[in-house]
Amino acid sequence: MNVNTNIYMNIRKMAGMLFAGLLFFTSCTETDFDAISADKLKGDSLVTTYTIAQLKAEFMTNNDAYSDTVNYLGGLYTADLINSANDVVISGYVTSTDVEGNFYKNFVIQESGTNGQALKISIDASGLTALYPLGQKVWIRCNGLYIGKYGETPQLGVKYVNTERVKIKKSTGDTIYRIEPGRMPLVIAKKHIHTYGSPKANAIVPDTLTIAQLKAKDYKTLVNKIVCIKNAYFTGKSEGDFLADRDLYFAPSYTEATYPILRDIADATGTISIASSIYAKFADYKLPASTYRGNITVIVGWYRNYTNDSGTWQLSLRTLNDLGKGFENYIVSVK
Repeated sequence: MNVNTNIYMNIRKMAGMLFAGLLFFTSCTETDFDAISADKLKGDSLVTTYTIAQLKAEFMTNNDAYSDTVNYLGGLYTADLINSANDVVISGYVTSTDVEGNFYKNFVIQESGTNGQALKISIDASGLTALYPLGQKVWIRCNGLYIGKYGETPQLGVKYVNTERVKIKKSTGDTIYRIEPGRMPLVIAKKHIHTYGSPKANAIVPDTLTIAQLKAKDYKTLVNKIVCIKNAYFTGKSEGDFLADRDLYFAPSYTEATYPILRDIADATGTISIASSIYAKFADYKLPASTYRGNITVIVGWYRNYTNDSGTWQLSLRTLNDLGKGFENYIVSVK
């Protein structure tokens, strides 16, 4: 047997011994582990210390010099720092989605339970549904963020000085800019917002209300909540005025409007407006004819721009599929 053959045989012998050792080692090692729950594979949870109602009551003010240059208490456009030595943590389930573009650079969370409230979270990033999908449970550590009002509707974000909205105080000549809640950078959002577990599509069941019941409620408790209106239909009007044939669309892009376009819906109890962005995927879809009547699911909005206005309800579809039972044939016709 030559030298090369001896080397080859020795290598084979050593490999065999190593393999046997590995078998012995692995046979003595615990390899059966309990399966990890899917809920534990995503994020971390925090301890909720505030309800949304408590957050607004403690930190949100009416300090608004722009809307009220005399007393500085207009309460329409505000931004107040959430400053506390203790953790200020709210939680809820995501009820909005931006997949069809009617929600943009924000998402909405709603607390579970009969008295749960909802809040819009403003973030300077698109495609937020990829991070915070519909039905996802989130906790938000609010310390250092700002709670404020835009058109009297509460939002969580950062302080924004709107230099395009300016007034001059007559008595002093002071320049007053509109202060409002702005979009927090995504890097900041990721530090404050925590997710845990898998999304639960039915975590929040929409309240069922007639239009009259909706309008009778206090906007402070209902705003941003998800609601279903039954036996509702599109009237072919906008704020009470009949639309021309060329305008019978959710938000025709030729308008080039930067604000939501309003289209009226009605049920047996009253009329209210649906607000749609010209950037929504369904913006140029023709409105359902008034013969289509059924369930319309919306996120409730509120807007009050001047202190001498009474304010208006504005509802938003998340996707076209929020037109539910009764609109099936319409959905098929436009898709």
